[in-house]
Parts: sequence; C-alpha cells; structure tokens
Amino acid sequence: MVRLKAKLTAFDGQAMSLEVTASPNTSAIKQGDALTVSVLPGTRYVGSEKASLDTVNPGDYAGAAVTEDKNGGLKASDVYVYAPALRGSGEGRFTEADRLIVNGTVRAIQPVSADGKKDGSLTLHYRGAVLTGLGKGRTLCEGRASPPAFASALACESDAVIAVPSGASVSALTVGDKSLLSPGRLVTVAMTKGADGKNVTPGVIVDKTSPVEKPQSSP
Repeated sequence: MVRLKAKLTAFDGQAMSLEVTASPNTSAIKQGDALTVSVLPGTRYVGSEKASLDTVNPGDYAGAAVTEDKNGGLKASDVYVYAPALRGSGEGRFTEADRLIVNGTVRAIQPVSADGKKDGSLTLHYRGAVLTGLGKGRTLCEGRASPPAFASALACESDAVIAVPSGASVSALTVGDKSLLSPGRLVTVAMTKGADGKNVTPGVIVDKTSPVEKPQSSP
C-alpha cells in the first residue's frame, strides 16, 4: 500500500487523474508525476476540514501522526479527530509510509497554551496487535487492533501520551462520497494494485478547504 498526496485534476466517476504533490515513500513515484487511480465499489471517501484541539473531548476517537525521540517521547505533526461514524478506524500504533500513526480513544486532553509557548498534549487509549519487548522489563503495544473474534492471545492495550505543539495541524474527518472528488482538490490516497495490475484505492481523504477549479467554458 502506498500513501500519496496529490492534486485531483479530473474524475470521470470511475478513475481519478492525479498530479503527485509530495513524493511518497517509494522510489517508483515522484513529485510531479501524473497517475490514474480507479475507485472501487467499497472505496471510502473522507472529508477533511481544519479543526482545533480545543474542540476535542475525552471519549472522542482521534489519532495523530507522530515522531518518536530516543526516549520514546511522542510529538504530533498532525492530529485527526474522527466523526462518530469513523470511530475505530485504524486503531493501534503502526507505521504508514514514513510516518508513525497512533489512533485511539481520547483519555485526556490539554490544549496548547494561549500564547502558544507551551505544548498541548493528547492521551490516546488504544488496542494493539502485539507486545514488543524493549528490554529491562519494558514492553510496547504495537500494530493495528484486530476485531475481537480474531484477536490473538498477544493482543494488548496501552496509552500513548502525545505532545501537540502549536504548529501541529488539527483536522476533523467526516464521512463523504464521490461528490467530494472535484478537480482542484488536494487529496490523500491509499493506493494499491488491483488484480489487473492497475492502480486502485480503498480510501481517499479530500481536503475540503482546498480550492475547486471552475469548469472550463466551451469556446
């Protein structure tokens, strides 16, 4: 699975024409490349809008793209607040392309200070797939959560305390449909190969704040 950011240049109802805006974690695709990616009957469409950490409450379902320091401390570059219909999406702690993602239920929240000089924090309680030994009696709950009926005996639960600096992006994610796919929009696409070897996507996130291109008028 490749996760890429792109500008949607056209959509015919079945396939998206994309211009890659940031190089993903693969040498096969570069910034500026043009790609065609088809949607599937089960493709999920998610709209993204700017939000604030002040609107997040304990019990909400949220996630963050984070960096980890040598002592295991986590700092968010992006925070995602999921709509109730998206609750449970990607629960766990796992790598995705070049990012570390943590998704779970908000246990505690501390907004960034009013002057922006003191980081906020987000504590997420999540289910993972396996406990990884770190030595000296330390373990780490990692991986994506499995449905309860298929959870392994090694499945785990943990809390992740994540620092949220004033410059972190906070987005609200909501369920959408194909109508989100307007030319000009910036999109984040999870892309894989279909049975015929062509690019397909199981999920698209559409930045609803990005501009839409006006259709060209006939001469």
